[in-house]
Amino acid sequence: MRPRLLFLQCTNAAYYPPILNAAKLAADAGWRVTVLSSTERSGSAIVPGRYPGVRYLAPPKRASNAIRQLDFVAFLLFAVGLAVLLRPKLIYASDPLAAGPALLAARLNKAVVVYHEHDGPPAGGLKPRLETWRAQLARRARLVITPNRERGRLMQQQIGFTPERLRTVWNLPRRAELPPFPAVPPAPPLILYFHGSITPDRLPRTVVRAVLAFKGKVILRIGGYEAPGARGYVQELVALGRGTDGRALVNYIGPIAERPDLLAAAAHAHVGLALMPLGSDDVNMRHMAGASNKPFDYMAAGLPVLVSDLEEWRDLYVAPGYGLACDPDDAQSIIEALRWFLGHGAERHAMAARARAKIEADWNYDTAFAPILAELALA
Repeated sequence: MRPRLLFLQCTNAAYYPPILNAAKLAADAGWRVTVLSSTERSGSAIVPGRYPGVRYLAPPKRASNAIRQLDFVAFLLFAVGLAVLLRPKLIYASDPLAAGPALLAARLNKAVVVYHEHDGPPAGGLKPRLETWRAQLARRARLVITPNRERGRLMQQQIGFTPERLRTVWNLPRRAELPPFPAVPPAPPLILYFHGSITPDRLPRTVVRAVLAFKGKVILRIGGYEAPGARGYVQELVALGRGTDGRALVNYIGPIAERPDLLAAAAHAHVGLALMPLGSDDVNMRHMAGASNKPFDYMAAGLPVLVSDLEEWRDLYVAPGYGLACDPDDAQSIIEALRWFLGHGAERHAMAARARAKIEADWNYDTAFAPILAELALA
């Protein structure tokens, strides 16, 4: 009989590709997988999609994006009920709010527990009880996984669990997700492509100003959803991106529901945009190299990347020849990078081929998560 694995994500798992990838790879490895996560009543444009051996469940839908106390209690009761009903061998918690439910479910069931923290809470961002549960879960967990080594080191120092249980798994795509690599790049104009959560930090107005400088030779294509604090921002960018002749140089294609369609949309562009602020008080934003799935998604779709001029990002993407760096606050810096991409078509395509080959070879979730699956099989 196949062992059971229960994923617990108090927020919406559909917004976290690594959770979905881990669940699918675990199912492929022989686990019977259930993913419990909460969704908004208004419905989400992003969905996990069906996969053999993976069942997605949710407690009653939340009234809004915010998780209220009653929403948390409902999630906890569902988590405990599922643990009693399914008797999973392993409970895999993947956000700080799931720590308490995972602890209780694991104790009732005597299950092995893993904690995979994709985004750590900001300083003072959790209530004391929730922070206590997070620390207790990390200390009890068989493995603690983070998507960035420095994030993991800081978390280990803060909480005090033994460092030999710490693992780093980047937020990479699965091999099965890769769209066909285009033998010939799409026709001009140069398409600068962005997808994911849309905020001024990740898609600043300077990008649109840089695109306007090329008078139609470059366009910006945006796929994704506005973050809760950035409602109306996309329309602002679209309005800003109207050329002097009336042409729309910023195109918004809306949210893209499933991962295969997301990567297929990227494959119709020329350059992928993955920007982070050069300075931030948020520990997650300061250590996003490896944790941001955007550049890996673009590389998987056969695109070179344009990233922020940060040391970690330069080392990871620019030095090996997968893309260029710029200052996201300086339109002229972005213009210079786009001018290079525009004027070096052959070199740009070779850069894209190197990027895609790296994803196929070892920058994929199959390779990165295989050691985790091997350890879990022995649990």
